[in-house]
Amino acid sequence: MHPVERHLFATDFKDLAGTHLQGTIALSDELINLGIMDFLAGLKAEPAPSAPAAPDQDPAEARPDPRKLLSLLQVNQLEVKAKDGRIVVAVDVKM
Repeated sequence: MHPVERHLFATDFKDLAGTHLQGTIALSDELINLGIMDFLAGLKAEPAPSAPAAPDQDPAEARPDPRKLLSLLQVNQLEVKAKDGRIVVAVDVKM
């Protein structure tokens, strides 16, 4: 895990308080395909019970649940559309 990412998760994203993100992001076909594959895999797989980290794995390296970050966001706009053959996401989000 990147040190910045580790710090953000360790501090419960407090450093991002007051942050405002507004813009338009073009999504690559590869990213869309990864999202579709993750979604389909989730439909097929039975939800696994939460297991403690393996003894040889540092708990700080474990990926936290992304829902924790999402619960901190105030979403004012989230619009997904196709434009010029690309998928575009317009966002306006505050922390």
